[in-house]
Amino acid sequence: MRPVLKNCVEMLGERPSRRSFSLADHHELAGMVREVFLRPDSLSRDDLEVQIESEVRDRINLLLDLYGFAEQTEDHEWVEDIRQRLSQLSAMLPELNQFYA
Repeated sequence: MRPVLKNCVEMLGERPSRRSFSLADHHELAGMVREVFLRPDSLSRDDLEVQIESEVRDRINLLLDLYGFAEQTEDHEWVEDIRQRLSQLSAMLPELNQFYA
């Protein structure tokens, strides 16, 4: 997550006009975690972990499908965007798997 945060800080520049921004708008996993926490359901910590893991796996599957389509259409910019999003999520998989070890 550090490289994304660093890019966001650089994007803001030395004198940012914005006083706040959400990392969830720039990082796939942060956005997904925000979505889970904003749901009206009141979940226990264990249920949250299971829900986030499920969401991550579903998103990875969706992105893999989109990646294949983007490659077929030779949309290189979209392929790169999906590649970055998959990279952010796949970095989390070992941590998610520790819950079931």
